[in-house]
Amino acid sequence: MKILFLQKRPLFPADMGGKIRTLNVLRYLAAWHEVTYLCNVQAGEEPGVQEMCDIGLRVETVPWVETPRSTLKFYGELAANLFSPNPYNVDKDYDPQLRRRAEELLAADQYDMVVCDFVQMARNAIGLPAAAKVLFEHNVEAQIFERHAQQDEGWLRRKYMGLQWRKMRRFEGEAGQQFDAVVAVSHQDKETYIRDYSWDHVQVIDTAVDLDFFQPDPAAEQPQRIVFVGSMDWLPNQDGVRHFVEQVWPLIRQRCPEAEFRVVGRNPTPMVEQLGRTPGVEIMGTVPDIRPFLAEAALAVVPLLVGGGTRLKIFEAMAMQKAVVSTPLGAEGLEVTSGDNVQLADAGPDFANAVIELLQDADKRHKMAAAARQLVEENYSAETVARQFEAICRQAVETQKTAAGAV
Repeated sequence: MKILFLQKRPLFPADMGGKIRTLNVLRYLAAWHEVTYLCNVQAGEEPGVQEMCDIGLRVETVPWVETPRSTLKFYGELAANLFSPNPYNVDKDYDPQLRRRAEELLAADQYDMVVCDFVQMARNAIGLPAAAKVLFEHNVEAQIFERHAQQDEGWLRRKYMGLQWRKMRRFEGEAGQQFDAVVAVSHQDKETYIRDYSWDHVQVIDTAVDLDFFQPDPAAEQPQRIVFVGSMDWLPNQDGVRHFVEQVWPLIRQRCPEAEFRVVGRNPTPMVEQLGRTPGVEIMGTVPDIRPFLAEAALAVVPLLVGGGTRLKIFEAMAMQKAVVSTPLGAEGLEVTSGDNVQLADAGPDFANAVIELLQDADKRHKMAAAARQLVEENYSAETVARQFEAICRQAVETQKTAAGAV
C-alpha cells in the first residue's frame, strides 16, 4: 500500500505516549509499505526528522511555530477560542499550508489511503481526495475534557474545560463520520464511540510495547525507589503527580521513611518543579532514556485521576519487569489483572497502602513483576499490534475499491 500519514509533529524524540504508540506501528508499516509522513516542524526538530527517515519513512515537513504555554499570547489564544466553534487544540493543530501540501501530494501520486493521527488533526484531512481515509484515535478526546470539567481545581478552569468538552464532543462525533474506519486503542473506547457518537466503523488495536528496547535489568533495582514516567506538560499527568505527592506521599513516608520518588518526563511545569521541594521527591525532567530510571525503581506508579485511551507507561514498566501500582482509571482499557500482574488502588490511603505493601514485601513485588513481563511478552509485541493496524488499513482500502467498482 501507498499511505499518506498526517501528524502534527515529528515522532522523535519519542517522549510522549502518542508519539510512542504511533512509532510502534510506523516502524513496521514503513518496512512493509510505502509511507509518506507529513507533519509540521519547528526550528531545532531537524534531527528528529532524520531519525524518521532512517526507519524508512519518506518525510514531508511544513514549517510551524508553536505558541509557548504560560505566555500572554498563549492565554490570548485561549480567550480567542471562546468565540470558535472548535476546541482549542483542534484550531491549534489546523494548518492551511499543511493541508495544501497534502492536496499536492495526493494530486501528484496515486496513494491508496490517508491516515489521520489524532482527531485534533482532522481538519487537515477531512475532504481530502483520497481513496480511503482512516482516523487513528489514541483517546476519547471529549472524555478527557469532561473529566477535567468534573474534577479540576478552580471554578474558572472547570468552566473552561466544560466548554472545551462540549466543543470536542460535537467536533469529534462529526469528524469521525468523515473517515472510512476509526482505530481505537481499547474496547472500552470503542464502546464509548458507539454510545456517544453512534459510530459503526470502529476497530480496536492493542497497546504495543517494544520488547527488544525495554529489557529487564534486575541487578539495578533500588528497593525503596518509586518512579513515575510520563510527559509532564500533559495536564492529567501533572494533576495525578501533584495529588500523589501532596496526598499519598506523606502516608508512604510515614511507614517507609527511606522511600524515594522520582518523576521522569519532559517539560515539567513550574508547579511540577515545585513538588521537588518535598522530602524524598526528585523531579528529573527531560531525560535521554527512561530505561535506567525504570530499571532502578522497585516499582512504578500511575496515580492518574483524569485521562483517556490506554497508558503506554504501564506496559513499558511491565516490560522492564516492574510491579506497577495504578488507579483503576490509570489502567483503563488494559487487559490486566489486579493482584496478579498489576496492583489497582483508588487514589488516597488505598493507593498508599498498596505501594507500602509492595515496598515491604520484595517476594510479592518480584512475583508481580515477573507476571507483568510475561503478560506483555505473550500478548503485546509491537509487530503484532502493527499487523492489527495494517489489517484495518487493508480492509478500508478494499472496501472503498469494492464500493467504487459497484458504481
